[in-house]
Amino acid sequence: MLGRKWITVGLVALCTVGVYANKIPQDIKTKKTVKKEVYQKVWEKIYGGKDDDIAQGIVALENGESAIVGTCKSFGAERTDICVTRMDAKGQMKWSILLGGKKEDEGRAITRAADGNLFILGTSKSLSHNYDRDIYIAKVTLEGKLVWEKSIGGDRDEYAGGIAGTDDGGVMLVGDTESFAKRYRDIYIAKLDKEGKTVFARTVGGEKTDEAHGLTRLTDGNFALVGMREVSKAYEEFFVMKIDQQGKQLWAKTFGEYDDDSLEAVTASPDGGLVAVGKTRSYGSEQTDLTVMKLSTDGKVLWHKIYGFKYYEYGNAVTVTPDGGYMLAGGTSTLGKGSHSVYILALDKNGALVWSHVYGDTSRDIAHGIARMSDGTVITVGESESFSRSKDFYMIKVKATPKTQK
Repeated sequence: MLGRKWITVGLVALCTVGVYANKIPQDIKTKKTVKKEVYQKVWEKIYGGKDDDIAQGIVALENGESAIVGTCKSFGAERTDICVTRMDAKGQMKWSILLGGKKEDEGRAITRAADGNLFILGTSKSLSHNYDRDIYIAKVTLEGKLVWEKSIGGDRDEYAGGIAGTDDGGVMLVGDTESFAKRYRDIYIAKLDKEGKTVFARTVGGEKTDEAHGLTRLTDGNFALVGMREVSKAYEEFFVMKIDQQGKQLWAKTFGEYDDDSLEAVTASPDGGLVAVGKTRSYGSEQTDLTVMKLSTDGKVLWHKIYGFKYYEYGNAVTVTPDGGYMLAGGTSTLGKGSHSVYILALDKNGALVWSHVYGDTSRDIAHGIARMSDGTVITVGESESFSRSKDFYMIKVKATPKTQK
């Protein structure tokens, strides 16, 4: 094992951060705007060192706490390391560790194991035997101790996509592979047991590029992955696939229009289906618009919404809210003062917009991950360049206003 490195630098709270309210996107079908403040900010924080530090994913723990995975160059990292941080409900750091080695290692996603500990997913050069990139998986205790770590891949590059725990204490992961692809890049699906041993690994794809960007466990115990499939050199389409706990395909859907369409993240819906978010240049988009869709347990599209303005809007993460709706997080280059701003939207269970907000300041601020906490609040994590010379973790916690709480 390459081991772990402890980080002792604390968190810094933001006293004032530019927030733009009532800058609301339009549903391309309803063309309605929403002005009521359904959610309010609890806190907004940054965390980082002298070099770039980016938060990529977050998972809820007990008592309103959370664990965050990202990529760090600060705190003694060698090139870039995978960083894992545990936060209390107030946004204060309890511990933080670095995983990786002397080469480039990047954090991608985080989830809970059946025993309550953490599974970490990333892309690693340090654990590769061929100077390429492999998919990195680690198990970490809630006290920040490394249980095991390993990489899987071949002679060429592999890239991490999404991760979810399995019933038997193991972990399912998806990503992309060049090593085992038919031609360019294929979707890579693998399962590891609770000790980190590979149970199986298989690929899905055709003669063109296929990518998996996110994974979730559904209420029926199966899994859904999302990403994109290259239809021609001219455009890509949305891709959604449901698999069982052995990684076997139950159904797969490819759809979109004649431009680039891609899904970046997915979450299970309470009724057994799924909700996925991403970006589209189709459907009348002027540049790139945020897209969100709900599919039933058998793959039927129940609704599909597009939110966008003049320039670039995109969705990177999605979670379920306590009222049965959904909260999306990503970025916008149309709204806010900076080149990109964090963009958060809340939808009801039918996909109708009920609230949105833009966070950030005069530079580049983007959300990459989102999760609902055990206390019903929602935390978004990502990156900010607005408050220092380098990129920092950017964390925003919101809760439903008293009048909207059930």
